[in-house]
Amino acid sequence: MEPITHKFQQAIKELTEMLEAFSTEQLNKIPFPNSWTAGQVGDHLLKSYGSWEIFKGETEFAERQYDENCKTLSGLFLNFNIKLIAENSNATYPSDGYIEKENLISNIQTISDRIISFSSRNDLRVLCLDFEFPTFGYMTRFEWLHFYVVHTQRHIKQLTRIFNILNSHK
Repeated sequence: MEPITHKFQQAIKELTEMLEAFSTEQLNKIPFPNSWTAGQVGDHLLKSYGSWEIFKGETEFAERQYDENCKTLSGLFLNFNIKLIAENSNATYPSDGYIEKENLISNIQTISDRIISFSSRNDLRVLCLDFEFPTFGYMTRFEWLHFYVVHTQRHIKQLTRIFNILNSHK
């Protein structure tokens, strides 16, 4: 079985390659009405990875399978027929301003390296008790990593769509 940290590393690699494909102008261009820019999608992901700090907080072993929520998370985030909407008040809502491409990619790389480094040295089967995931409750570090993978995969698909739209107008 492929380790979850490797899957996360792979998702980050695909994400950064996708973001690299955009010109700086394209990164900050709204592709269609009511859409985020590619930069905002990247900023949203960067902010979502910030939740990993709970890995270092209070934990306890779960009285259930450590990966119990993974199938449901995949079913939700990899179902592209449903529209998931981040709340504007949410800490993961992207910035409205100009997003600088190199900083965005560098910050994503830095935080993902920290997540991978911590995760490779610590038990992923423990519940993180400092934050409850909406509708799921407390999740294990493993489930959080799985969420980062499927959430990133979902937004890579969105970035691909944005890229194709922006490049079809040339």
